[in-house]
Amino acid sequence: MKRIIPKIVLIAAAFYIILMLWEGALHQEVLLGGVIGSVLLAVLASIFFIKSEHAVHVGEIIVLWAMVLAFVAYGLLCFGGIL
Repeated sequence: MKRIIPKIVLIAAAFYIILMLWEGALHQEVLLGGVIGSVLLAVLASIFFIKSEHAVHVGEIIVLWAMVLAFVAYGLLCFGGIL
């Protein structure tokens, strides 16, 4: 049962990668963002397939703090009067 989470993450990542590339194909103005997002998502999803538990933990912490800082930056840019 322990190995089901990486499989679910892989399926979800594949779904969103296909979705981003499909939207990029339909709307050329978001193609670059879709490709960048797809590559980033593939790299992040591959974290779960690293054999070292310590490396997985470090990767999870990095991703967690990157998301927190991205939300802070978004809040400052949109609601903090910067933009």
